[in-house]
Amino acid sequence: MSALSILQLAAMLAMLATLFLALIRLILGPAIMDRAVASDVLSVAAVGITALLAVRTGRNDVIVLAIMFAMVGFMYSVTLGRFSERPSAPDSEVPKPTTEEVEAEEIRLVREAQSELHAEEREAVLKVRAQRKQSEEQ
Repeated sequence: MSALSILQLAAMLAMLATLFLALIRLILGPAIMDRAVASDVLSVAAVGITALLAVRTGRNDVIVLAIMFAMVGFMYSVTLGRFSERPSAPDSEVPKPTTEEVEAEEIRLVREAQSELHAEEREAVLKVRAQRKQSEEQ
């Protein structure tokens, strides 16, 4: 038995132990996110075991199975993330602005934008005057 075979066997045993522990976490829970992480670990372990089997047996067609395990694990994670509940703040904690506050903020933003435009125009006029003055002095 070569050193590579021993390493492959050790990696396979480590992946099987990971698979077993993740399966226990998947069954026991307690929260949905614990189960989600366990399913992610299961899919990664399944991909790892399949890849190790492909290397050990020399069969390239087993790689398709590893890709399928990876795709199913990814889709499960995305689906769970999409449909899991997010904690939201009650309506009483989030103050909603009144109509007057919204209008006042809009007026403030318009005035701020106008003052910025006027400042840019003043700078441009001063720059042109300075250039004219320099050209007259020459």
